[in-house]
Amino acid sequence: MYLRSSKKILQHVEDIVHDKTQVHEKSIDLTVDSVYRFTQPGALDFGGSEFEPAATEIIEPQKENSNDDYGWWKLDRGYYKAVFNEHISLDEDMLAIIAPHDHARQAGLLTNTALLAHGDTSILTFQVPEMGCNIKENARIATAYLLYI
Repeated sequence: MYLRSSKKILQHVEDIVHDKTQVHEKSIDLTVDSVYRFTQPGALDFGGSEFEPAATEIIEPQKENSNDDYGWWKLDRGYYKAVFNEHISLDEDMLAIIAPHDHARQAGLLTNTALLAHGDTSILTFQVPEMGCNIKENARIATAYLLYI
């Protein structure tokens, strides 16, 4: 198992916002396209026939000035889902590690690191602490590492 270089990672990533900022030697930063608030519980069972994802509602970013290019999500304490701008396609011999970006951790966001062999690599669930957190559109919120096994 080994980490791929960014040149190899780029072959599996679409819709990068700004490659000069996001691409590093062995990783790529993932940026926020949209944010959702969890509104209803999901359901898990052993076999999956009764599985239901948790319901969410989109939160619209707010521009501080009418001439701003990008808005802010001003999030209160709670649980949220971020959808990335970038899309990663995994081959059968690959794993993706999606970790919180260092700035997200320093801003107080709480999230887990995910190891994915397949499935949806375009989301990050996170918790905002009591004091809240402001996130600007296209902010770097996570980092992706691709492993070949």
